[in-house]
Amino acid sequence: MAAALFYVLSTTSAHMAISNPPAQAGPWSQNPSSDVHAWIGYHGKKFPCGGYPRGPVTTYSAGDVIPVRFWNFQVTDYQTFPPPANIPQARHGGGACEFSLSFDGGKSWSVIGQYTKTCPDLYYEWPVQIPTNVPSCTDPDLCLFAWSWTAYATNQFYHHCANIIINSNSQMGRLPLLNMTVVDVTQLKQEMNTHADGDKKSTESTGPNKTQIQLNTNGFFAYGGGVKQE
Repeated sequence: MAAALFYVLSTTSAHMAISNPPAQAGPWSQNPSSDVHAWIGYHGKKFPCGGYPRGPVTTYSAGDVIPVRFWNFQVTDYQTFPPPANIPQARHGGGACEFSLSFDGGKSWSVIGQYTKTCPDLYYEWPVQIPTNVPSCTDPDLCLFAWSWTAYATNQFYHHCANIIINSNSQMGRLPLLNMTVVDVTQLKQEMNTHADGDKKSTESTGPNKTQIQLNTNGFFAYGGGVKQE
């Protein structure tokens, strides 16, 4: 009953969160929140990760490709992809999405993927490879995968985290060198009103292009690379 009420109260929202991997505070977790889709700073929502407790834990191996999926409260079945047609989504004109790893509970972040202009969108998967040369990380309270988003049409910074475990055979493992881009977070005393280039579309986009999919799945980020704009 509580989960059903949580869903009913939240169905007016069309903002974004990630459902794959199953992230913190979604309706699939033991501690759901009606603010999970909202930006950092909304009603005191904190960086990093919104300040939510640990969510479901997903285990990966170094080199795995994560097919990231987005979700909002209009999607009634988060396990079925793609969702039904014509679901509202507040894309804010698209923008720049980053996908990052933290091995210290969110104190530092290393970028393993970036998509620009058309991200995010409920109707596409956004594949991101865990670099083959990362070390193992076996404490899900410290090991985090995060999506963050700087939009075109708003200065709201979105950031959502999943608890993970990574198994690696790399004897000289290291995290990538590119740091997560963090903007518009008053808690960190940053300058506000930062925007990214987007596709300026409020509804469904064209999704990720082939070049960016290749960059996000071929090890480009293992040594600190950054995606060029489309």
